[in-house]
Amino acid sequence: MPVLRNFLKTLTPPARERPGEWVQHPDYFVGMEALARDDAAAARDAFLRVLAERPDQLDARAALARTDEVLTRALAGTTELLRVTLEELGAAGEARALRPAVAWRVAQRLDADGEANDARAFYEVATRADGLVGLKARIRVLELDPKPNVRALSVAADLTAREPELHKRVTALLRKVAPEEPRSIELPPEDTRLEFEIRPTLDDELPAAASAPSPRIVPIRVVGMDETGLRVSSANGVNPLPFDRVLGLALGMVPTGDGRRTVLTDLVLSWPQGEKGATVLRASLGELGLEQLYADVPPKEAYWQLVREIAQRSGARWLPGAGEGVTLPRYASAEDMTRSIYGSG
Repeated sequence: MPVLRNFLKTLTPPARERPGEWVQHPDYFVGMEALARDDAAAARDAFLRVLAERPDQLDARAALARTDEVLTRALAGTTELLRVTLEELGAAGEARALRPAVAWRVAQRLDADGEANDARAFYEVATRADGLVGLKARIRVLELDPKPNVRALSVAADLTAREPELHKRVTALLRKVAPEEPRSIELPPEDTRLEFEIRPTLDDELPAAASAPSPRIVPIRVVGMDETGLRVSSANGVNPLPFDRVLGLALGMVPTGDGRRTVLTDLVLSWPQGEKGATVLRASLGELGLEQLYADVPPKEAYWQLVREIAQRSGARWLPGAGEGVTLPRYASAEDMTRSIYGSG
């Protein structure tokens, strides 16, 4: 291609010698000679070998940047010119050979011209970019994935907590991937009952703890929250939990093994019925994701803000002792809290 050849011919290698004891890396000259032959692919490979051994060598970095200028010029033209340039560059024009910032620009051009499938590989490289560019690339990769991973989506949701537009896109993907109205959430595999039903109470009054069957306590971690509910992670993955599924709230402070205390927060999803005990999702203070949900709020204030928000949006009943979000009852242990609130059967 005349444009590419003419540009490469303007690049001339520097002198091979330098004063002092410092000796130029031999692959640097290989790269410069490749540029003189119009072989941008071989030049890039050679400069990359130099930088692999001497990451701070500025002239090798400058020469590598010159090969990127070929793509920069192509990006200023049509998409067809960009495609031809990528083909002529060969291996040097593949996504994995580009710097993240250049890969981002290539991906955006291809994507904007309706070639999203081809853009995906370049977006994947761009995810290594710092700051907002890398985050945007990560989200676009997930959007272009026919079957995005739920865990990857949950991580992306946490990372975009301070970027409303990106967070909205991730939330939309989560709703698409995970059922909006789950009928059940799986219990950890060691429990012989593989799933538990999420159902409203059939009684107007909370059953007496002393006569209730033993509850099923499921440890969870809160990985996100939006207008409709929480996203909770358990041993079997991440599940959406709509606010209106939470029937009761129980709070308690219990001692830890190191002599300190921690807070346990229970979300009751079903009351005891017949021989079945209450179904309870339990999270310790460190599993509530407060740093992600309320990044600039002090921990204690963030905790009460989360608890009250769940209570208001769900209409859940405060279980005895919680004082409707103003007190934390103390228990001798987690088991003591369970017995005191739900009974032991």
